[in-house]
Amino acid sequence: MFDWNGVKLRQIGIVASPSEENLAQCILHEGEERRVTTETLVLIDNRNGNKILAVCRRGMGSNDALKTDYYNPGVAYAKMGKGASTAKEFYGFSLVVIGDVTDGVIKQNRVIIAPASPVYIFPEDFNPMQLLSKSDHTLGYYATGTPLWRVPLLTEYISHHIGVFGITGSGKSFLTRYQLIPLLRNAGYDVLIFDWKGSDYAPYHENVINMGDIKLDEQAIYSYLAEKLRHFGGGNMGNTILGYLEEAIASGGWICDTPAETKERLVAQLRELIRSDNQEKGGGLDRWGQRYLRRMERYFSMVGEEDFKAIIGQMTAEDIYRMLKEKHLLVVDLSLGSKEQKLSIFLSIIRFLKRLMEEKNELNVALVIDEAPQYCPWQPKGVEEETTREIIGSAALGRSYKLSLVLISQGIAGEIGINAAVRRNLNTLFVGRIHPLDAPEAEKFFATAAVDPSTLLRLPEGQFYLIGKMNPSPVPLLITFEIPEEERVGAKR
Repeated sequence: MFDWNGVKLRQIGIVASPSEENLAQCILHEGEERRVTTETLVLIDNRNGNKILAVCRRGMGSNDALKTDYYNPGVAYAKMGKGASTAKEFYGFSLVVIGDVTDGVIKQNRVIIAPASPVYIFPEDFNPMQLLSKSDHTLGYYATGTPLWRVPLLTEYISHHIGVFGITGSGKSFLTRYQLIPLLRNAGYDVLIFDWKGSDYAPYHENVINMGDIKLDEQAIYSYLAEKLRHFGGGNMGNTILGYLEEAIASGGWICDTPAETKERLVAQLRELIRSDNQEKGGGLDRWGQRYLRRMERYFSMVGEEDFKAIIGQMTAEDIYRMLKEKHLLVVDLSLGSKEQKLSIFLSIIRFLKRLMEEKNELNVALVIDEAPQYCPWQPKGVEEETTREIIGSAALGRSYKLSLVLISQGIAGEIGINAAVRRNLNTLFVGRIHPLDAPEAEKFFATAAVDPSTLLRLPEGQFYLIGKMNPSPVPLLITFEIPEEERVGAKR
């Protein structure tokens, strides 16, 4: 039994009427409106026999003398620029119930909260987070508490995948770099980071792989070249040439030490395939073969030698996996190269990991995917369709074989967000300051938590709502963490 007598609680108000088991209104004592803020954690000493942990949301001030739905003396005084009476003024908050903590352990509250039950706040030296979970793994601290109020996380749900959402300046890279990645490591996961811009993670870690060093698998090479060659113009003729390209890639022996030689050797093998498959009875090239050759060479002339740099890397996905298991944290710097090159590298690696899971290997690997809409946008096209499909497939297997996907995105849904099928696989979310276009989507996450979506448009840098399976609280919690002053947005460098 938890000893509540040893906790120096301070009463700030009482429960108003009506009240429910999961929601109540609090009337603040006079003067407390200046001290108690939204997101303050409180303890309700329920007169019906239990103690309930709740959070203050949707603050409200009321003064009968200033109601504007009818004309009254208070309105008249205001109209003349004079002060109105405050005799009938009071303040309060909605109290969103987190759970019954009578025994010092969180559980569902099933008891109606009695009106007039006293409401208390916790002293700074008492950590109410300990009531949520005894987990050794924590992240940041509760936003309206002290740095001692570390937020516990249920790390057994890491493999159920994580989403980090927030516009530029919300602090999502800092959250990932300083909080999430150390958490993943402490929980036993090896972390592979795909740094799209090469500036958010690569400069902060020792073990960095440049994208030019990575060897693509055959399927990724085909997807990459098909995109670069614009599918040879499409149609029946384009599809036929793509078939020759696939055959040439599979035959091997065409990758050389330099991009120029590689391109030349591949074109030579394609010519040979087209000639051998389109001969006249006399041995010459038939009319269709001539058309295939002309179109193939025309589209290859549009692709520069630089585009073949992505193909001549020597480090395989298996080499990267082996290195990850040795170093435990790796960054893939994707800053140099086209979008098709970056996605092709990702495809090579995630297909290898997926194959390991299909062979029933437990991975204990977390993939941190920066700029996630580049990989799985709301309406994927071209190579994006393949990356989206592989992410969805790997997410399903990852829950069983401990592959965690951590997707970082400026937007949640729609044109600025990620694919809906991918989003449904993310069971833990960190939501910081959002774009106004995302307000309707964010509202779905907070429908029963009394968090106004407009609040998300105003969150300061480094504050995020924690939602989902890793959160030991059934309602979203507002967390924060320390950001080095020199790295804050707008800081002088």
